[in-house]
Amino acid sequence: MHFIRTLITLGLGLAPVMAGAYTSTDGHGYNLSCNANGFVLTSKYPTERLIDNGSKLIVKRGIEKIFLGKSCDAYTTAFGDGTWAWEPGGFGVDFADYVILFPQATLTCPAGTVVPRSNCRR
Repeated sequence: MHFIRTLITLGLGLAPVMAGAYTSTDGHGYNLSCNANGFVLTSKYPTERLIDNGSKLIVKRGIEKIFLGKSCDAYTTAFGDGTWAWEPGGFGVDFADYVILFPQATLTCPAGTVVPRSNCRR
């Protein structure tokens, strides 16, 4: 995927991210929950996403949930279906027209929750 080089570039010089604190390169903060299907990142505050539907730009506002499945699949209402992968410098979610990166981050489930098994690596 094309976010490998970006993660490495962005990861240099950044402070380590604490477990449970997830900030995307877009500047949005997320909380993590886990279930038997995978990980769920829920934005701490409403996000705004500009979506190009071909004839005009649509603004999607609200609390964003990014679903990261055990089979490396991803989904969010703003961008639809995608894929995700671990990288040495964090992890990233790749949609058809957009990439969300989480440099220097490792997905760690909160204590007492199901820890999904995943081999989503590049």
